[in-house]
Amino acid sequence: MDIDIPVTNSPPRPRITWTGVGMAAVCWLLYALFYAFFIARQSPEAPFAGVWAGQTLFAVVMAAASVPAWWITVHRMDHMHWGWTVAAHAVLGPLYAWGTLTVYLATMEAFFGTTVTTDIQSNFQWILLGNLTVYAVQFAIYHLVRSVQRLRWREQQAAEYAALARERELAALKAQVQPHFLFNTLNSISATVPLDPEQAREMIADLAHLLRHALDSTECARVPLRDEIAMVRSYLDLEARRFSDRLSVTYHIDAPETALDMPVPPMVLQPLVENAIKHGIAPQANGGTVTLHVKQHNGALCVCVEDTGAGPSSPHAVPETITDGTDAAPHNAANEETGVGLVNTARRLTHAFGPEAALHTEALNPHGFRVWFTLPLDTN
Repeated sequence: MDIDIPVTNSPPRPRITWTGVGMAAVCWLLYALFYAFFIARQSPEAPFAGVWAGQTLFAVVMAAASVPAWWITVHRMDHMHWGWTVAAHAVLGPLYAWGTLTVYLATMEAFFGTTVTTDIQSNFQWILLGNLTVYAVQFAIYHLVRSVQRLRWREQQAAEYAALARERELAALKAQVQPHFLFNTLNSISATVPLDPEQAREMIADLAHLLRHALDSTECARVPLRDEIAMVRSYLDLEARRFSDRLSVTYHIDAPETALDMPVPPMVLQPLVENAIKHGIAPQANGGTVTLHVKQHNGALCVCVEDTGAGPSSPHAVPETITDGTDAAPHNAANEETGVGLVNTARRLTHAFGPEAALHTEALNPHGFRVWFTLPLDTN
């Protein structure tokens, strides 16, 4: 079943919250207190309580006027081009500065008379400039906070898309394991039951282990390398029984137990051995050998899969390093399906561990194919 994530160009519109109201109230009270101290120093004869009350009233007027300005420029214009927002501020800023001062003067005159308002009007231009500065500063903060919210939203969207891509990628990898391989294995088990029931039982156990690992891998971003090796053993055991004497398998695991606990992307080895069998061993009438090497060397873990099969149709068609879908041409460059497993594996390795974990390939002499990658052991 496909999983769809709604595609939107921006996060939901900002809204007024009690947390935001509380933070704004604290800022406006601090603003009023700061200007009350400033005015008290300039006019020591003025009672501080009266000055603070006047500045608090002024802060209330400006805070109230900020709400509709915020609603227009931050909320309603959130999804519009920034040029329209700048134009709106160019109009609303002067209106805000003049309107708040006018309302403040009218209120002060109503409560304290013309004497106080006359002193305020003597600094009309400076107060007007101060109001315009307050407008610019507060809305610069609003837009900065909104930019941070957008950035976090995009990071969250990217994480969700990455998770979705991983789920679909793993689903594709499971699909690689399932149809033809599953049918062929079941046919082999069916043919083996009358001849060797014990061997058929072992094949069923290997198949169950393989399918369980494929299903469980969708729940994990990383699995221990030893689990991947065990899964590949089950896969190769089944293929060895299916190919009979045309396929032999060898393992060279030369790494400490702690190194085998290293977390790797799930199902990262299966495409490599499947590629070796499908495009190296199967076309050969006499078959061949698939070998899995795991070796620790110079603080890194080298994992290699090689076969003595058909090899690539042309050694020059095989890139030395596979990093994305443009450079995959294993075994037979003419076959479009051939490179899918290696490309997916290469992408997942470089995404998880960086370019140092790129997938490398090599045509063997006189025939055969080798693919390997190296993992830094200090990677978490």
